[in-house]
Amino acid sequence: MASVINDPNGRKRIQFVAPDGKRKTIRLGQVDRKTAESICRQVEHLLSAQLSGQPIPRETAAWLGSIGEKLRQRLCRAGLIEARPKVPTLGKLID
Repeated sequence: MASVINDPNGRKRIQFVAPDGKRKTIRLGQVDRKTAESICRQVEHLLSAQLSGQPIPRETAAWLGSIGEKLRQRLCRAGLIEARPKVPTLGKLID
């Protein structure tokens, strides 16, 4: 289960226990409580999919497609999602 933690100056972070048993943190910065709780729910969906070996829910997949690169990198560093594969440029393909 993931939890929203309030830090000083209005900053929020999400803490959860990863499948390997380690406590992980995703720092969100200054966001409102509603946004932090929404992200927390999606993190819980990603965790439950990882633990059960099931695919992520459709709504969570759509959410992942709509988030910014910064949050995507934070989720990747926390081990919740895999990094996007590097797409070679046209110049590299020609070479």
